[in-house]
Amino acid sequence: MYASGVAVVLVFIVGQVAADCPNGFVTNGTSCYLFSILQASWIQAMKICTVHGGELATVESAQEEEFLESYIRSVWNGWNQTDGIWLGGTDLIVENEWMWAVSKEPFGEFVRWAPGEPNSINRNGEDCLDLLPHKNFHWNDENCGSLLNFVCERSLLEGYIPPSVLG
Repeated sequence: MYASGVAVVLVFIVGQVAADCPNGFVTNGTSCYLFSILQASWIQAMKICTVHGGELATVESAQEEEFLESYIRSVWNGWNQTDGIWLGGTDLIVENEWMWAVSKEPFGEFVRWAPGEPNSINRNGEDCLDLLPHKNFHWNDENCGSLLNFVCERSLLEGYIPPSVLG
C-alpha cells in the first residue's frame, strides 16, 4: 500500500515537468502558441483551440504582445491571412466589461486598444477581441461572427494543475 502512494506522487511530479510544444506550436515562456491560417468565427476558433488542447490566446503582458507581433510580422506573408486575428477576450456577458473568456478574469493592467476602441460600432455585436496588424497590432472589438485567423495558446507544462484546483 505504501508503494502505490509513492507511485502516485511520482506520477504527479513527473506530470508537471516542462515538455515540448506539439508540432505546429511555437514556444514562448511557459506557453505554446498555434498561429492558424484557417479562418473561423470567434466561437469556431475557440472550439478549434480546445481540440488542440488550448484556448484562444490571452495577452497579459507587453512581452507576450511583442512575441505575438514579432512572430506574425516574421512569418505571415499575407497568404490566406485576414487583417484581424482572434484572441480570447470578450464582453459577451456584460457590454464593455472585457474579460478573458476561459478564465472569466477581467483584463488586467495590460491592455492595448487601438485609438477609439472598443467602440461597438453601430451596436452591431462587436463583442470579441481581435488583434489588428494594420493598426500596429493594437486591439479591436469585432463582430464575433466575422471569419478571421486566430492564435491558440496552451500551457507548456504537461499535466499542469492550477493551485486553485488543488485546494
